[in-house]
Amino acid sequence: MSGIEAVKIIVDAEKEAAKIVEDAQKKATEIRKSIDTQIQEERQQALNNAKKEAAAIVQQAEEDGKAEAANVTKESDKNVQELAAKASANKDAAVKKLVSIILEVKK
Repeated sequence: MSGIEAVKIIVDAEKEAAKIVEDAQKKATEIRKSIDTQIQEERQQALNNAKKEAAAIVQQAEEDGKAEAANVTKESDKNVQELAAKASANKDAAVKKLVSIILEVKK
């Protein structure tokens, strides 16, 4: 093998090595882009899931609030009815007492 053939082999090997490095860099760039896209998609999915979960929590809180408001209203109505019944039951006694006081004052 002559010196020229050896140089040619070395140059060809260097060209091949440069092409391999270039191909590897291209592949690495493609992988990075792919990973970035995948990360974006996963972030978006996580965000969408969090939004759905937050909406469900808000919905449940609204339903719980409405149920609690209905219970408070029902209890308030019951208390008002009980107070009205007590007042009505004591009305006759109060009227009689008032009449008797008025009659005694007139005597």
